[in-house]
Amino acid sequence: MGFNPKDAVDAARDIATNAVEKASDMVEHAGDIIRGDVAGGASGIVQNSIDIGTHAVDRVKEVFTGKDEVDDE
Repeated sequence: MGFNPKDAVDAARDIATNAVEKASDMVEHAGDIIRGDVAGGASGIVQNSIDIGTHAVDRVKEVFTGKDEVDDE
């Protein structure tokens, strides 16, 4: 399958939307840290950071291969 620029733009939009949603969660976790739950807040921030990266990699892979993880199963 060839590279489709529209799919790339859609993926970029999806990646940005996901990152903004996760960033909102990270702000909530920062609030947890301020309230004294340092371990829980830090853990949440790290997990959300990993989720952002994982989602981005999956979407880019989908654009370039033309399939998503559901197709692989």
